[in-house]
Order: sequence, then structure tokens, then C-alpha cells
Amino acid sequence: MEGPTPRRALPVRGAIDFGSMRARSTLSADRRRPWRRRAGLLALLATGLVPLLSACMGRGDSTPPIVAITDPKSGTTRTADNLTITGYAMDDFGVASIDINGTNVMADPAYATERGKRLVRFRFTVGGLKDGEVTTHIDVADVNGRTSKLDYHLTIDNTPPTVDLTKVESAGNGQLHVEGEAKDNNRVASITVDGQPLAFTPGPDVPFSVDVPAQTGGEIVVEDSAGNKTSRPLR
Repeated sequence: MEGPTPRRALPVRGAIDFGSMRARSTLSADRRRPWRRRAGLLALLATGLVPLLSACMGRGDSTPPIVAITDPKSGTTRTADNLTITGYAMDDFGVASIDINGTNVMADPAYATERGKRLVRFRFTVGGLKDGEVTTHIDVADVNGRTSKLDYHLTIDNTPPTVDLTKVESAGNGQLHVEGEAKDNNRVASITVDGQPLAFTPGPDVPFSVDVPAQTGGEIVVEDSAGNKTSRPLR
């Protein structure tokens, strides 16, 4: 008795070679990896560069203007009608306005060409001044709206200093010994004895002692920080 007839294997068209497919797939993946690495590197660079570029491109005006008074330099002066005070305003983007006690001096036609300049010099007058301290409020704005404020304190001094000579005597060898004390309601700025300036620290009360050549007509001159002067002969 014959056994069952063996089944014939059916032909398969387009047979798949799984080994070759895996090899091709691995090769394609290897080829794609460099691009993936490059894409990752570019993304990393972009993460750091974007904020930096944004900061650079968006860089604005971060510095307020500068304002200063140049005269009277000491902040102390004698009373004068229509006392003139001078100063300057400076900004890297340009000065837009300078307000003196609420009045914009740059609105004056004399400043018509000054608006927007980096350096603007200004002046204003103050009248009816009396002894004591006067405060002037100065507000400066640049073209970007940033502002600075200066409260300028000016001491008005009409009172001259005083000088008291406590000893004037011969020191021998043609020299004259002079001792005394200079005083002022604000500050003694200079003392000159017979043309010889004395070195000292300015203050309201300054004692002094000096030897000078003895000569006829010698005098001492004391000046305060406002420019008031007092003089008297040595003998």
C-alpha cells in the first residue's frame, strides 16, 4: 500500500531575504545617525544662542543721563542780582529736556538745536537771594525717557570773615612773627600774610602762626569760600 503523496511546495514569488533586510536596515540607520547627531548639536547651539542674540538685538538704553553743576563750584557764593548758575547734562542717546524747578529750559529758543545732543550745556539765573541755603531742583530726561535728578544746594554768604592778630613781634634776622586766628560763618578758604599764602585745612576757625620778612605796609588778607575778603595791617 502506497503512502500519501507528499505535498509539493508552492512557489513563492518575491521571496524575502530577512538577513539581507536586516543588514540594509542597519546600514541605513548607521547612515542616519550622523545627521541625528548634527541635528542635536544644532539644537543645543540654538538653545544657547537664541537668548544671547535676543539680548544683543534688544539691547536698549540702560543708563540714565548725567547732570552736574560747574559754577559756582564750591556751592557757596556771595549774593548777586541775577546770579548765573551753569552746568551740563550728558547722555549716550541724547538729552531731551532739562527742567529747572519745573521749567524746561530747553523749551527756550536758544536751545532749539540742542535737543537730542549727547552733551548740552545750560545756565539759569536766580534772583532775590539772601544769606542762607537755597535748593534748586534739576530734572533731566533723555530721548528714551530715562531720567536723573539733582538737588543742587547753594549757600549764599554775604558775611566777610574776621581775623584777630594775637601776636606780632620781631623774630630777629629781619623776620616778623605773626600769630592769630581767622574765623568765618561758613569756611575760611585762604590766608595770606604779607603776600605769603599759608597752608591749612579750610574750616570755620583757623589759628595760624608764621614768620615773614619784616617790611613796611605789611598786611594779612583772609578770604572765605564765597569770595568775601577781610584785610588788615600787621602793625
